[in-house]
Amino acid sequence: MQGWLLWAGFIACRHQQANNCIGRRLRNFYSPMPTISQNLRSTRLAAAVLCATSVTGIAPSATAQSKGGITPALPRSWKATAHTTRIDYARSENADAWLRHPILGDPSFDSFERVSGQPVVSGTLPFLWPVNASLLDDPVSGRLYAYVGLYMEGYALNPGGPTTHCVVYMSEDRGKIWALIGPIFDNDKFKFTGDTQHSNIAPDVKVIYSGGKYHMSYDWCTDNTTWSNASNPTGDADSGCGYAWADRPEGPFHRAPNPILRTTEVQKANPTATRYRRVYATSLIRRKSDWLALIDLDSGSHFAWGQVAVTAKDPMGPWSHPTLVASLEGDQYYPAPMEAFPAFQHEGYVYDPRTSVGMNRNFQILMRAPIEKAEHPEAWSVYQHGSVWHARWRPDEAYGLWGQTLAGVVSGDGALDVLFPSRTQANGAGVIAEASRPWNKPFNARGFTLSAHGAPSITATHAAYADFKLETKFKLHGSKARFAWGFAAALGAEGRADGKPDRRAWWNQCALEIGQGKWAVVRVDAVGKETVYATGVAADSPEHRITIERRADSASLTLDGAAIWNGETPATAAPLALLLAPGTNLEVLRFEVNGKPQPATHLWLASEAISGAGVAEGSYSHSVGAEWHAGSGCICTSPFERVKWNFRGNGFRLWMPVGPDYGVVTVLVDGVPAGEINLHATKAGASKVVLERTDLVGMYHAVTLKSDKHALPLDCLEAIQP
Repeated sequence: MQGWLLWAGFIACRHQQANNCIGRRLRNFYSPMPTISQNLRSTRLAAAVLCATSVTGIAPSATAQSKGGITPALPRSWKATAHTTRIDYARSENADAWLRHPILGDPSFDSFERVSGQPVVSGTLPFLWPVNASLLDDPVSGRLYAYVGLYMEGYALNPGGPTTHCVVYMSEDRGKIWALIGPIFDNDKFKFTGDTQHSNIAPDVKVIYSGGKYHMSYDWCTDNTTWSNASNPTGDADSGCGYAWADRPEGPFHRAPNPILRTTEVQKANPTATRYRRVYATSLIRRKSDWLALIDLDSGSHFAWGQVAVTAKDPMGPWSHPTLVASLEGDQYYPAPMEAFPAFQHEGYVYDPRTSVGMNRNFQILMRAPIEKAEHPEAWSVYQHGSVWHARWRPDEAYGLWGQTLAGVVSGDGALDVLFPSRTQANGAGVIAEASRPWNKPFNARGFTLSAHGAPSITATHAAYADFKLETKFKLHGSKARFAWGFAAALGAEGRADGKPDRRAWWNQCALEIGQGKWAVVRVDAVGKETVYATGVAADSPEHRITIERRADSASLTLDGAAIWNGETPATAAPLALLLAPGTNLEVLRFEVNGKPQPATHLWLASEAISGAGVAEGSYSHSVGAEWHAGSGCICTSPFERVKWNFRGNGFRLWMPVGPDYGVVTVLVDGVPAGEINLHATKAGASKVVLERTDLVGMYHAVTLKSDKHALPLDCLEAIQP
């Protein structure tokens, strides 16, 4: 999947190791930004010199050397050129026809249904955020056990105050009724061997059954841990992950005297070799002849999340040195920003759900690897890219997923049962609820949901249309949505953790906006100026039908069977799109387009390259001006910087400027060297296409740039769809 690092410095097995715990109108949501050039022609930069080169630095794995991108098993790959003139984009066989992204959003076709009306757990003071959980389907008793981490609001750590911890719930009727059993540990004086501080902060756990006992992995912090020293422990503060066992699933669990991995160990062995500073949530997996632990990592100002694998013959230890199996260090496709925990196993594979850490958290992927090979980075693949999960229009799912991601087990009757975290609309209290779907039926045949919670959400078709007729049927709850055509906006993010779509994603479009009993026909030009063509009153009902028909430079619209507008609009062939205001839930039951689909082009901003490689905040600056194809760009100021665009398509065009402050840039495409680009010039020059490829194999790709000692300018990348 990616090119990965093996962690140097962990030469011997250890007994002591660590981890850590832890508007008015829609147009007014964003203010104007610089102009986006509409010139999408493939011009060449004469000053660029392309030559074959070798790549230095990270030693790529066998997977990184593979030719071509990745093609997930789910959803099934979709190409515009393979389809006829009539396509219903609300059918699940067309799920891959929609753009999905960790920050922008995910139109999900998943078939999950809530198991019961009420959450398993609802937060109460002082532990207002029960935001992480894991699930055990006990093979001995047939009962379900939920292990729930109780946090204070904001993940607050308060030495001397209430302690973040884990409690266990039990259900005897497959999740209909849950009963609180109590805390998983009964010894508040526990210290790891050699420590002077107690380690009672232990909220995130994973329990499995093997050999007549119940085995637990958990993250922990010493009681004097605060967020100021969590990533850089000082004095006798530390954090990590550990192992415990019990004779019963409800505990009490007995903690091994030595942890699996310590944060301080990681930092002593790798003081500058890795950006990953903190280790925390851990999943324990039993294999044929040993044990595997998958341990999460984060990175502070880099806003990068990763994962290491360790193995042991005995879960009491010693454990092997860590191998980095998930990170932003690789040069192949891996969406960012994403965070894992907890993993589950089924039929010889370990599955690891990962969720966006954007504001909406409505995009998920499902990674998997053969259990017996899961400590090897090349064994992992993106099994499912999006359409994993959707939020319902409920007060207790107002924030989407909040915390880690789905906690799943595949039951004996073939159902994927999960616990999932969210927060309530009323006071933001955390909840843990239960849902289920058939394992062998991940999607509904028809219908998808797109939700926007704390930030807007956006999706667009991978096909472009000039003349077309769109007939759609949907249910809309909350604020408002736009059904757009001629969508030629730039795509990117503002921020990473709690990030939201770049405001320019609302530009370059025509749209019918509907919500809160009103409708409007609008056009937004390339500089963000909005023109309202018409307004009216919509029926006071969540269910609506819209028809949009465009012929040449004119369009006609109907709402719920009544004509509402016709007039002139730009005739550009471009994708159709859905754009949701915060606090909106859209369930699309029909999205049928009659027209000739053409391969679309999506323009990705510099923010995608920054996020894709985990560039640290403070090591790049923003620049605005006509020299940028996208109207603005970023300049990485650190020498030997590395950036990466992740994208879907079978080709791309890379735009970059030249200037006296820039140098030579090494390019890799899907981990394979693609040459060097000389960006140095005596005078500054406007951004042009410096590299174009239309022959990519696979569906999802990565373009990596590595600078020399000079500054690295980042403009944009156009992803050409198949």
